[in-house]
Amino acid sequence: MDIEAIYDGIPITPQAILDRRTRRAARQRELLDTGCSCLISFSLNIPGAVKQFTMARRGFDEGLLALHQEFASHITQEERIDGDTGSEALLCLDLPPEQVKRTAAAMEEYHPLGRLFDLDVLDPSGTALSRTQFDLSPRRCLLCGQNAKICARSQSHSPDAVQLYVAQMLERYFRDKAADTCAACATRALLYEVSTTPKPGLVDRANSGSHRDMDFFTFLDSSAALVPWFREMFCVGWDYGGMPAAQLFQRLRFTGTLAERAMLAATGGINTHKGLIFSLGLLCGALGTVRWDGTHPAPLEQVRITCRKIGQCALKDYIAADSSATRGLDFFKLYRISGARGEAAQGFPCAFDVGLPVLRHWTREGLSLNDASAVALLALIAHVKDTNMIHRGGLKMARWHQIQAQETLNRLNRHNFRSQLEELDRQYIKNNLSPGGCADLLAISLMLFFLEN
Repeated sequence: MDIEAIYDGIPITPQAILDRRTRRAARQRELLDTGCSCLISFSLNIPGAVKQFTMARRGFDEGLLALHQEFASHITQEERIDGDTGSEALLCLDLPPEQVKRTAAAMEEYHPLGRLFDLDVLDPSGTALSRTQFDLSPRRCLLCGQNAKICARSQSHSPDAVQLYVAQMLERYFRDKAADTCAACATRALLYEVSTTPKPGLVDRANSGSHRDMDFFTFLDSSAALVPWFREMFCVGWDYGGMPAAQLFQRLRFTGTLAERAMLAATGGINTHKGLIFSLGLLCGALGTVRWDGTHPAPLEQVRITCRKIGQCALKDYIAADSSATRGLDFFKLYRISGARGEAAQGFPCAFDVGLPVLRHWTREGLSLNDASAVALLALIAHVKDTNMIHRGGLKMARWHQIQAQETLNRLNRHNFRSQLEELDRQYIKNNLSPGGCADLLAISLMLFFLEN
């Protein structure tokens, strides 16, 4: 961990801190004189000379959000100051000070960042309520868990050790929060993909398509089993994104192997999502590598570049002498079609340039996301050399269905698309065809759609 990169603010003097405290106390008195029932004075306990930096400001935002969620309807006045001495907020509330103090103490104790929160609660006289008045335990030291005041007075721990702990605490919190958001987006994409109806030859809410060994609920079981693994792949990208792409890819691949085992255990040995474990896992790893914070639309172009760098490592398997025989390798040798690995190595162009634009366009035109996804799937079938279609029907038939999909797409409108896709579904089932690769690309397109929205 680069401590200097985290503490990216300006060192301040002890006198500046004292001056800020004096101004804060004066403003607290002015607000209390307006007649509010109690006042919360909120800041962060940040060790060292650098009090304000990017991650500290974000940590403060998290605390302020928690206060709003707890007291929103009771805040009568609020002020916020952001400066080199740190961020602080003053909130006037129309609640009894004792009630507010108990809630504030619980936030300090149990919020993941609560041990950094400094939540003073003042009564109308300006007196700060003490934890001892409510038989609450004193604030605990960050490092050893003992009484924080005693540790501070005795200087039990070096400033560097405390600073390192705070940096780790902040980074871990924001990494884990972003990882949860990433995993939620990935799982949502899986669920929306299988739920999209109708889908020619594929499992959806209406039928199991050309598949005899799986149904809608098999996909639900698989999706639920993969949630923690998408989260883990994001964390791999976050923690090891500074490594060479080849090493990062190997770490993601190992995690993907564990995810496959979880999938097979959940489905009774049925392969529902092996391709998406690779593709969405790589996408999750790329999001972690660029350190997407989960709160704003993801920087998709930067993510795309990162996917390309990591994905190119997967293509090396096709030329390695010791590569094990797989369907993907067979198709590469026979037809020079690189499938999911080639798509990843190019930064998922079919998802970015075909699936995602169709989702954007048709949702703007007023279609539901289900209906826009069905149209996006048809666009992908028309565009993609789907190895699953080739495996089931041969290269010639797969190409014919690409042309058919494009012709269907050309005459498609918002009124006839459902009947057109239902007719294709009957044809695909009759011919035992399944555009599984396009289904995977639809899921990736949906995740990109969720990330930018």
